[in-house]
Amino acid sequence: MDLPSEDALRWVVRSYAEVRNALGTAAGACRLVQPDGEFFPDDFHHDGPSLKRLLDRMAGYALVGDHVELDIGLLDDEGDASCGAGSSCGCGVDSGAGERGGRIEASPGLYRVWLQAHEVGRAETLTTVFARAVGAVVLHESGAAVDQGSSEIAAVACGFGVLLLNGAAIWGKSCGGLRMKRATVLAVEQLAVAQALFTALHGIRTSAVRKHLGTTQRAAFDVAHDWAESNPMLVEALRDRPAVLESGVFELEPIRGPVGRWLYKRRLQRELRTVPEPHPRATMTEDQRRRLVEARALVDEVLGAADSRE
Repeated sequence: MDLPSEDALRWVVRSYAEVRNALGTAAGACRLVQPDGEFFPDDFHHDGPSLKRLLDRMAGYALVGDHVELDIGLLDDEGDASCGAGSSCGCGVDSGAGERGGRIEASPGLYRVWLQAHEVGRAETLTTVFARAVGAVVLHESGAAVDQGSSEIAAVACGFGVLLLNGAAIWGKSCGGLRMKRATVLAVEQLAVAQALFTALHGIRTSAVRKHLGTTQRAAFDVAHDWAESNPMLVEALRDRPAVLESGVFELEPIRGPVGRWLYKRRLQRELRTVPEPHPRATMTEDQRRRLVEARALVDEVLGAADSRE
């Protein structure tokens, strides 16, 4: 599995930075949502109340406020609309136009999430559609621009990366053998990079991410994680100064192995290291000064040896 192209990498980082800048402090409060009984304990019966309960639960994980009302609209195979959750279908402003399900329609006091009938039948598809829709609601509430791609990046930033990755590569049998379908707008490699950034920003163990991913998704995430680990300055900027990345002008470091990453971090530390001269202190003895000089010499020797091995 390869990384996305450089242009695609820059788009993911820039879009993630825009999302974090729009969400502010709320961006750091979301947890990694897993497809298990802890996060989804409700029985699901493929009916309106089950769909509404699932959508509300996911909106809660994304810290969508109680003042936001969500409704569900269903589209059959011919594109005809019907309403779910007991509300009437009214006209609104399409805030996430696209052919795929999960687009939202905003009207005063209400967001309607549109589903296609076939998207209800499979858990990976349904949770992907809802994750993208919740991401769109979060962006709309923050005043940011909304489209299908940025909605998925926002969904990753809200903790739904594992759900989206599983929806990005759904394998099934067909007449010609195994066939992969995709319920996401973004490719699995792009979503893997976004999830790797979320993992680094929140200090999440990689094993926690990998345990609910399929084989294709794990391969993409492993490559993306190595890339994120090789770009510590980029992750730091995304965490503390996301606005500086919104222009898309920043350095992208290549993937390095564990030793290469350690040496790179040591080199950064050496370049950024400043050792101020100590103020003269009458209490410092000659023996203390001698040990201080020896300690500095030892540090310089270790750093010099690390540089020589690069």
